[in-house]
Amino acid sequence: MTPTATLTEVARPAPERVPGRGTAPFVHPGSTRPALLDGDRVLTHADLAARVGALAERLPDAATGRRLVHLHPTRDVPGVVAHLAVLAAGHVGLVTGPGAESVTERFAPDVRLVGERIEALSTDPQHLLHPDLALLLSTSGSTGSPKLVRLSHDNLTSNAAAIAEGLGLRADDRVITSLPLHYCYGLSVLHSALLAGGGIVVTERSVTDDEFWRLHAEHRVTVLAGVPHTFDLVDARLRAGTPGLRLVTQAGGALGAERVRELAVLGRRQGWELAVMYGQTEATARMAIQRGAEVLEHPDAVGRAVAASAFRLDHDVPGGSDEVGELVFTGPGVMLGYAEHPDELALGRMVAELRTGDLGRLDDGRVRIVGRRDDIAKVLGLRIDLGRVADALADAGHEVVVTADARHLLVTLVTDEGGNPHLVRSVRERAVRAAGLAPGAVIVDTVAELPRLPNGKTDRAACRERALAATTGDPLPSGDQLAATVAVVAAALRRDDVDPDRSFAELGGDSYSLVQTSVALERALGPLPDGWHRVPLRRLAAQAGTPGRVVRWAETPVVVRALAALAICASHLGIISVPGGAHTLLALAGWSLTKFTLDDPRPAERRRRGLRSIATFAVPSMAVALFGLVTASGYGWENVLLVNWLVGEVEWGARINLWFIEALLACSVLALALVSVPALGRLHVRHPWAWSMALAAVALVPRWILVPESTGATRGLPGSVLWLFALGMALGAARTHRQRAATLALTAVGMWGFFVEPSRGLTVLVAIAVLGLVPRVPLPRPLALPLGLVAAASLHIYLVQWQVFRVVDDPWLALAGSLVLGVVLWWLLQRPTHALADLATRDRRPAPAPTGPRAETA
Repeated sequence: MTPTATLTEVARPAPERVPGRGTAPFVHPGSTRPALLDGDRVLTHADLAARVGALAERLPDAATGRRLVHLHPTRDVPGVVAHLAVLAAGHVGLVTGPGAESVTERFAPDVRLVGERIEALSTDPQHLLHPDLALLLSTSGSTGSPKLVRLSHDNLTSNAAAIAEGLGLRADDRVITSLPLHYCYGLSVLHSALLAGGGIVVTERSVTDDEFWRLHAEHRVTVLAGVPHTFDLVDARLRAGTPGLRLVTQAGGALGAERVRELAVLGRRQGWELAVMYGQTEATARMAIQRGAEVLEHPDAVGRAVAASAFRLDHDVPGGSDEVGELVFTGPGVMLGYAEHPDELALGRMVAELRTGDLGRLDDGRVRIVGRRDDIAKVLGLRIDLGRVADALADAGHEVVVTADARHLLVTLVTDEGGNPHLVRSVRERAVRAAGLAPGAVIVDTVAELPRLPNGKTDRAACRERALAATTGDPLPSGDQLAATVAVVAAALRRDDVDPDRSFAELGGDSYSLVQTSVALERALGPLPDGWHRVPLRRLAAQAGTPGRVVRWAETPVVVRALAALAICASHLGIISVPGGAHTLLALAGWSLTKFTLDDPRPAERRRRGLRSIATFAVPSMAVALFGLVTASGYGWENVLLVNWLVGEVEWGARINLWFIEALLACSVLALALVSVPALGRLHVRHPWAWSMALAAVALVPRWILVPESTGATRGLPGSVLWLFALGMALGAARTHRQRAATLALTAVGMWGFFVEPSRGLTVLVAIAVLGLVPRVPLPRPLALPLGLVAAASLHIYLVQWQVFRVVDDPWLALAGSLVLGVVLWWLLQRPTHALADLATRDRRPAPAPTGPRAETA
């Protein structure tokens, strides 16, 4: 996990006037040298500074509140001016490429810039923005991920200066926009060239277009930037000669040592120098640079740390050894942190150093990358270095991408020979020798061209999915952590198509399946990390620890659910007097709704998850109520339809036995209906905690009307408990200690006088506080499994207890019978319940949005 620094600064209002408002960053206002060259038009640094300043003045004054400004910086003069103007005006740029709906849906911008045209999307600022925050970029350099990298002004300026120094950029240099500006590499080229006093030839043309090279020659471009794929496209141009070119820079992925040496030799012959660089978006851009003679001497290296920065190795990671470890980077370019929710835009620095995820060596400060932590895979229980397999195939002249799942080594082979059986057999045999696997475990998939991400990098996920389509459905092996993880999730979700690169939540997990899944995973993997349900299964298995021999750490929601179920039954039987369990479960249900249903910004997916969750508890409830009706247990059709609160009797007796289920259903339906209203849904995506707190505050009105003096049965009406459900939602959305404290304070206000016995309200309040403040609790190992079973079957235990009480007089036997019968019923109804839930939502399931916190190299 990435170490975090103590939060030393909190968000505060913007100053009355932002110092330097209108001053263009990176630009030299007094210089008459060219800054932007667009065809025949030339803007000097002074011209650019003036134009940036003019647009910055037209933007809202930051003294009235800093705005989140969305822009897709095009590779032309208006695109560059817009980007610089946002920074100059003191606002925060949300920089994306095309197709950024998932980002802008979650991080709703206040202003949109289309070129130099301003579109005001709100009259007042919608977000609390930390004073240091300057820019938001997608982690992958593309635009589809709602996980953003938070960068400061110091990040941008220090990294631009370090790059300019490391590359030896000069004021007479001219760079051409060969890369998209929403990609951190492309943006860093712009920043560093301007900071050095140089000029940028702006064009949207591709490096494959003749017009690109006409501009290149006309303006005598001196610096060309590219990713590995770029050099495959421009190889012939470079060999033909490019007058004026003095420096070629490469980043955005690894080039093989032989290809690096080949380009360096070509450059020496043609009069230009090759610079190999290493970086990530999370480091603003570049972390290491190597150029000149050192590239020929060390073609397998990526250079030394940029100015004022350093690397260290963490050897205690999978794939580590005495010489190899995970590269950990420190320096002024390290991001402030990630942002997955709008509330996190108020945070300052949360990251002290950057764990790159890359395995490497350090030789006298020189960095050599030997693989990725996630390049170490377990296939059929064997540890496989995917990079080593790929190198072995590359040495044989094959262009490949090597991935894996728990059962197969997956080789994507680029060839124009289609599925030539002799070629496929040869590649498979070489991969078998390199990996030490049986031939049946190696799948070779042939493609004419590798799939690419928008930033030009190889789309490894797409390669893996293609290759997986050719695999068979053999059972998973035992003894492997990834296989065990997949098996646990598959059993809990009743699915045979579990993708290890998706998370439990993405695979359809909800609060009900969470219980049994977390208990089983704790037994297999040891303590689970916070938010494990959002972690891809492959990474979850890779982080596995050792299960405790004496103590097991259980998720707090699991423990709360189990103890509440026990308290409900035992209190009803008079064994103990700890009432309030059902009200605690209502708050827990609201918490679960936020965590598992409303955490996705896509409206259709929220509805699908919500309907599935409702079906999961409504189907067994209606079945048990129908049984009670048939066996004359005092139930009516109102109970079977779960609407007794609306059309039946609300008096003490059998008719209100299921008040908790009816209230849960009504509250869930209302919450889903509200977020289905487009405007309210967008507001919830942007501010889930504030939205839920507002709902709770409104719901307190009927609570005080319906329960003015601790009256009895009305305490179970949906209108009486909606506030408690909404506060559970708020607790699930709370991101800071202050938000959690405010949520608990409002809970205490609502609890005042709600019960006749103050101790009952205090019990509920304490349980909710534990849920919000304590992520997990230690349990003696022998208790972990039975408590997990009780938690998983808590709904069914609640439902059957009344039937057991009718026929068993002894309290302790009745308690034991309720627990046993509830667990048995849960086990029997799992498959049909999930089948009905899937049937109800089968045509509404969208394709999963790719997620994951992996730091892509940039």
